[in-house]
Amino acid sequence: MTAWTLIGCGTALAVAFAGLAWLGDLFADARSFVALFGLAGAAYGLAVVRIVHRPPGGLRALLGVLGAALVFRLILLPTVPSLSTDLYRYVWDGRLAAAGVSPYRYPPNAPEVAGFRDETVYPRLNHAEWHTIYPPGAQLLFAGMARLAPESPLALKGLVVFFDVATIGLLVGWLRSLGRPAVWVLLYAWHPLVVVELAGSGHLDAVALATSVAALWAATRAREGWAGALVGAGTLVKLYPILLLPAVWRRRPARALVACAAVVAAGYASYVQEGGAVLGSLARYVGEEEFNGSLRTVLDLLLGPLGPAGRQAARLLPLVGLGAAALAIGVGAREVPAWRRAFWLVGGYLVATPNLFPWYTLWIVPILAVAPAWPWLYLTGAVSLTYLVFAEPVWRIPAWVTIAEFGPLVLGLVLAVRPRGAAPGHLASRDARVSS
Repeated sequence: MTAWTLIGCGTALAVAFAGLAWLGDLFADARSFVALFGLAGAAYGLAVVRIVHRPPGGLRALLGVLGAALVFRLILLPTVPSLSTDLYRYVWDGRLAAAGVSPYRYPPNAPEVAGFRDETVYPRLNHAEWHTIYPPGAQLLFAGMARLAPESPLALKGLVVFFDVATIGLLVGWLRSLGRPAVWVLLYAWHPLVVVELAGSGHLDAVALATSVAALWAATRAREGWAGALVGAGTLVKLYPILLLPAVWRRRPARALVACAAVVAAGYASYVQEGGAVLGSLARYVGEEEFNGSLRTVLDLLLGPLGPAGRQAARLLPLVGLGAAALAIGVGAREVPAWRRAFWLVGGYLVATPNLFPWYTLWIVPILAVAPAWPWLYLTGAVSLTYLVFAEPVWRIPAWVTIAEFGPLVLGLVLAVRPRGAAPGHLASRDARVSS
């Protein structure tokens, strides 16, 4: 019965992804995108319930899950990104680096780089007046791809999918080391948002996912030096993996800290001549960008009447609180398993960030494969509703989307903290019995 359910769900997912590929420009037809994503989400949800409660054993089941996951990615890999144009910024930064020009020195609209503009990449750049905010590790990847496959967004998407597939393999190893069924990798491998944002849009977050899973697996095996180094590697590509550092140390925190610091320092040393400019427009991004924040939005309603100071406090307080929570978890919860600490940290990040673009929620999906919890799984699917802003006359998320996105999450979290037996927010209770 489980096998036929998974075959049916996998077929429905493939049909939905094929429909997205056929649509082409998803920006221009956001409502159809959301409808097809809803079909994929329903099939995925049914598959998750079946695989968590009745996980099939044996190599054949695992290979079937992995084979279907590969097919899903191959369907969307050749498509042109339309939900996000970040991929074109990767190409632009790589173009400059390959030509010997520091991507941190000039924004794309600067006259000094006018000779690098074209009719394909440059018109698709968002925030062309901003300096790049991607760290040195990301720039190394961009430059390498620019030399291997010049001017090829498809090649960069191929690199993203490579890291995505690597995450699947690492997750299988991590699941086995924790005593979980390996087929639980389906929770990541078949997740519609993972396939759409990585194989479809080509987001660099695939690298952060791979290094995060590798770091947590290393921490599970008490390889704290390696875990710290892997957190550092992820931080050099996307800054947010640094938040996992309190999750990967346990008995020897200094080892993880030193390894992480050494890797990050080595990466930034390659751009030491840029000085503070190596941060690009990061401060501007933190200070100005705002999209789909949850706690930030609530605080803004409460503190907004206080004027600019209140609005600034609404932006900073969640981030300060997240930092304090990370310190408390790192110092006071060292006997708690790494996966659980990571769950707290990443969940806190998703709530605290003033920007919750759909692909930001990908970070929690591998952890949900280890500790399935329906409120967070729901959020990682419902966040796709925010793409309906493309269908709005004004760039604003409709109120009903915000309620549909966060309402069930809040309800699930409230139910999960009730002091009555196992947390009802979890799809399976067995993860409470695994210690590391």
